[in-house]
Amino acid sequence: MSDRPSLDRLRELGRAQDEELAALDLEGARERFLASAAGGSTHPGAARLGPSRPRWIAPAAFVTLAGACAVLLLVLLPSSASLSFAVGSAQGQVGTWIAATADAPLPVRFSDGTSLALDANARARVVAADARGARVLLEGGRLTATVTHTATSTWSFNVGPFDVLVTGTRFELSWSPVREELKLVLREGSVSVSGPLVGGRRTVSAGETLEVFCQQRRFELTRGEPRAGAPPPPSSTPIAPAASGPAPAATGDRAIVPKAADASPRRPSWRDLVAADEYKEAMTAAEAEGFDGLVARASAADLLMLADVARFSGKPARAAAALTVTRSRFAGSGEAATAAFHLGRMAFDQRRSYAEAERWFGVYLAEQPGGSFAQEALGRVIECRELTGSASGAREAARRYLARYPAGPHAAHAKSLLEEE
Repeated sequence: MSDRPSLDRLRELGRAQDEELAALDLEGARERFLASAAGGSTHPGAARLGPSRPRWIAPAAFVTLAGACAVLLLVLLPSSASLSFAVGSAQGQVGTWIAATADAPLPVRFSDGTSLALDANARARVVAADARGARVLLEGGRLTATVTHTATSTWSFNVGPFDVLVTGTRFELSWSPVREELKLVLREGSVSVSGPLVGGRRTVSAGETLEVFCQQRRFELTRGEPRAGAPPPPSSTPIAPAASGPAPAATGDRAIVPKAADASPRRPSWRDLVAADEYKEAMTAAEAEGFDGLVARASAADLLMLADVARFSGKPARAAAALTVTRSRFAGSGEAATAAFHLGRMAFDQRRSYAEAERWFGVYLAEQPGGSFAQEALGRVIECRELTGSASGAREAARRYLARYPAGPHAAHAKSLLEEE
């Protein structure tokens, strides 16, 4: 492990301290001090000791050695205290889902000064936290982050198949799991992004915007303010709507206007609501239309979309049903492999069923070894094997991971496992 040299040095200092303590004749020193104070000697061999070694040197050396050990402990060993965080006004818990409502953003504040703000309907989770930073999973929506920088900061954000490695910076990050689109706007500092299309590690600096469109197999890295929809041109003169029929006939001072037929607005479909990132409303609409019937006749792409709708609205059983049907109806397709990955992630994140999760991640890797989620799936296999007590299996997965993704988000952890051999 990387801390082993430091620990070996501390053990050497500990042995030296023990030897110094063993050499001390503390009881004899006490008797000599009392004899000197009384003007005589109570130790029969006191005359033979002579001035060969002043006895005050050993205690002084002991004090110096103890001080050196304390300093070395503070310098060489990292603090074991993990970061704490608050979600709104409540204490946050690692592994618990954080979901912002449709009404207002939700603040998440960490004890090191780092802060996140989840936009309305965004959904995230703090996967892990230690003294140096945290790993945050953004499953959908948009967040704004201000990360505090220290000499040992280690912060990362997992977004779909992408990993964003951060030290200290300010940025906005959004992910649409349905459209499979990533957007990263860097305000201060820099980050590195890895994942499909962008490559192993792509640096994004202050003033740049990275957009990745997975379904279209393209990405854009631009400088300046991110593009936004142009507002309608201002006009000082109101424009009347065009008439759809002949002008009304005039009778005296009044015009008779035909009464328009009542037109009730079309109720948005579950797809319309998904496009607006309104997943709970989309789930309600899908249930009203008949969720089971939709699953029975939906396309592979719609099945994955329905599974996302169910997951994001807190209906894991519905999500699992849609993913299972995807596996059976569209076996051998890319959508079926993606369903396996999502089944694995649900087993890992929601049920802590790590053996089942490993099995599904393995299915995905067998069917899509170079797929968009392959890096994340193999990294999760390492974690699954660790959590089920298979140290040798975790090391084997770590070797595979480093061979394929030497700079991936799980690389540091994989190396630490191999250093323990």
